[in-house]
Amino acid sequence: MTNIVPLGGELERLSRKLEHEAQMFLARKRDGRFDTARRWLIFDLEFVFDRSRHKGYTKSEGKDAELSIRWPFHQVAAVSWMTLEFVADGAVPAIAGPFVLTAENADERDMVTALFDALEQDPGAVATTWGGEARDLAVLRRAAATHGLVLPHQLIDGSPHARERLDLCRASCVQASSVHLPELAAAVGVPSKPTPSEDIGKHCEAGNWATVRDQVPADVLTTAVLTVRHLAAHRQIECHQPDTLVAIADAAGAALPNSEFIRRSFAPWAGGKKAESGLRGTVYRAAA
Repeated sequence: MTNIVPLGGELERLSRKLEHEAQMFLARKRDGRFDTARRWLIFDLEFVFDRSRHKGYTKSEGKDAELSIRWPFHQVAAVSWMTLEFVADGAVPAIAGPFVLTAENADERDMVTALFDALEQDPGAVATTWGGEARDLAVLRRAAATHGLVLPHQLIDGSPHARERLDLCRASCVQASSVHLPELAAAVGVPSKPTPSEDIGKHCEAGNWATVRDQVPADVLTTAVLTVRHLAAHRQIECHQPDTLVAIADAAGAALPNSEFIRRSFAPWAGGKKAESGLRGTVYRAAA
């Protein structure tokens, strides 16, 4: 007996993808800029280790086992995302989010499904991460296969250079050594990670969800700022950057009013950059 696989959903996704690519081709100007709206969906994940299964693996493999707990044993513990939409001649983008889910209230399947739905509902959005090609996307592919989910079209192409995605780390570093998000953020004066990178996994495992809820959108906001700067420098968008920073901070504050990172670090910084932009002449700063 032959199994008949329904293709309606897949054909619909392919149709939306082809329509989007045709629109982008027609919208591109000679100088490489675009006339129509363009969107980037920026997301970040946090993880816990499946130590029990890793222990079983090392026991069964013995001396040949990989002792470090690598991505197959990483379980999604938190996810955050936001969307930036830029239109031709617009001073600031339209912003949705940031949205946050943690394992306090959702399991891995629920969190991954929510992210996939956000991407699937916006097929024109470029899935944007910092270093996501190195781990996050592998975990998402594993999660999709494990939980019987269908990948959104942005994640199907396995090439790290897929047009549907932007790994800002790869795009920024090119052939230079890869750097960490807080490393670049510190170098260019952008607020980042309220909790050190090495500690956040421990907070996930300990169930310190208030700390995790502040960390994961902080990574998204930092990546969003660096994405805006990168895209503007590469002539992919035009916007008023100081106003855009304030718009991102305002949207984040409205979406997550209890975030200490947004209230104490990100929003004051964005306001300061806006104030700086209105100054003329030499700006004198007090010594640190």
